[in-house]
Amino acid sequence: MYFQIIYDALREPMKRALEALVMERQTQGKATFPPFAQKIFERGISEGFRDGERKGFHDGELKGKRDVLLRLLARAGIALSDEQRDRILACEDGATLDRWAENVLGAKTAADVLP
Repeated sequence: MYFQIIYDALREPMKRALEALVMERQTQGKATFPPFAQKIFERGISEGFRDGERKGFHDGELKGKRDVLLRLLARAGIALSDEQRDRILACEDGATLDRWAENVLGAKTAADVLP
């Protein structure tokens, strides 16, 4: 109960620091914590997994779109400069990659695909 009272009285930066300490100690197996601290730890782990899954899915989707675009360009016989290839590989927007893939149809040059 005293831990909860102290935690509730802390300002936000101190709460975050305490949460970080709790998570560090928990992962190192050094101590057990009161229920409020255990909930913080479990919430952090759960949110971390969800964020990791979302980021992994998003990154995989973008990689797939980049790969398809590069294959379509190669199949269409459209040569890319190093800068154009780097632009495709650096693109973080799925809609842009989709638009570029659609632009391959009927394109004669990379400039037609990547306006």
